[in-house]
Amino acid sequence: MATSLTYNFDELNDRFSTPAAKFKKEYLLELFDTDDLYPFWIADQDFKTSPDIISSLEERARNGIFGYECKSQDFKSIVKAWYSNQYDCKVKPEWMQFTPTIMSSMAMAVDLFTSPKDQVIIQPPVYKEFKNVLHKTDRNIVTNCLQLKGNRYEMNFSELDEISKPKDVTAIMVCNPHNPGGRFWTHSELQKLVDLALKNNLLVISDEIHADVVFSGKKFTSLLSFPEIQNQLVVCYSPAKIFNIASISDSLCIIPNKELRYEFDKLRNRYTMGRTNAFSQVAWTTGFTKGSKWIKELNLYLETNVNYINQFIQDNLPEITCIAQDGTYLVWLDMSKLSIQGDELIKFLAKNAQVGLTNGRAFGVEGESFVRMNISCPLSIIQQSMASIKQALALLK
Repeated sequence: MATSLTYNFDELNDRFSTPAAKFKKEYLLELFDTDDLYPFWIADQDFKTSPDIISSLEERARNGIFGYECKSQDFKSIVKAWYSNQYDCKVKPEWMQFTPTIMSSMAMAVDLFTSPKDQVIIQPPVYKEFKNVLHKTDRNIVTNCLQLKGNRYEMNFSELDEISKPKDVTAIMVCNPHNPGGRFWTHSELQKLVDLALKNNLLVISDEIHADVVFSGKKFTSLLSFPEIQNQLVVCYSPAKIFNIASISDSLCIIPNKELRYEFDKLRNRYTMGRTNAFSQVAWTTGFTKGSKWIKELNLYLETNVNYINQFIQDNLPEITCIAQDGTYLVWLDMSKLSIQGDELIKFLAKNAQVGLTNGRAFGVEGESFVRMNISCPLSIIQQSMASIKQALALLK
């Protein structure tokens, strides 16, 4: 696969010599009791971003002037076109709000549009910051746990309907696509969720940051595709995941409802949020207008990595199950048949296989006995690490 691509995703890049959080030795020692490993935990890529983005950033840097900038109408038109072409969604420029991060947007939405002690629904196992945001904003958590059916996660809609009925249940935080489960919720699944949200008057806050890493035959559906829910919908997005630009990227918050958007904008302005990062705007513009081929090849490469892991597990590690995924570069592994679990397993693999994986418990108790592996790195590293995991697990037998 790698030799047939235009872009070189096989290149080994030294991130240990950079300030990358994923490779910071102090973090590795704290998490894994060793820094002699390859880290597969934080969800960013070990590939360079698109060459077109690099060239555009270099050109912008040569300009040498980095004063205050604004988000132009041309830029918002480019974002609008991206949503139309990439997701078949109609988005109006006036719906757009910009914040530093996805979680900034989600926290602001929870703070503004629900009240302290309100109950907010999450669907674990799910990205840990959902729970953290609710704790920090003094909201109560209601869980609508995903169900693992035939090696694939599904929503429990009958339970969702029941737990949505009390008046103090006011919102649901949706991970679409799902992290860590790798599900791209289908149009019919999201339609059921939308219908229940309308029936029970729930605000829907959707994290759609993983939208662009899509595997063959799969499709991302944004909740913006459902006009009937737009009056009670907040969608949070950033191209940081697909273009690997998290350290320079803003976050986009799309709020169709004028009254909600007014309150959001007022809070954003109160804390002087959303000032434009010159490099962010350049990276977004270039990625959205010139990045389609790079995205296609990146996704093919990532899918090759996932397929390799699946086949390796099938051939060599029957005690591990790789949960079926539609996309994202986050592989979710069921380790429940092993004799050790949790932090003990994580540190065992760190010591004996030199791999740094994420303990599934970080995504809720529902993630107990799972680990998450970020596979956005060269295939050679995947191959070496899977062989090391096999050797390490042989020590448990």
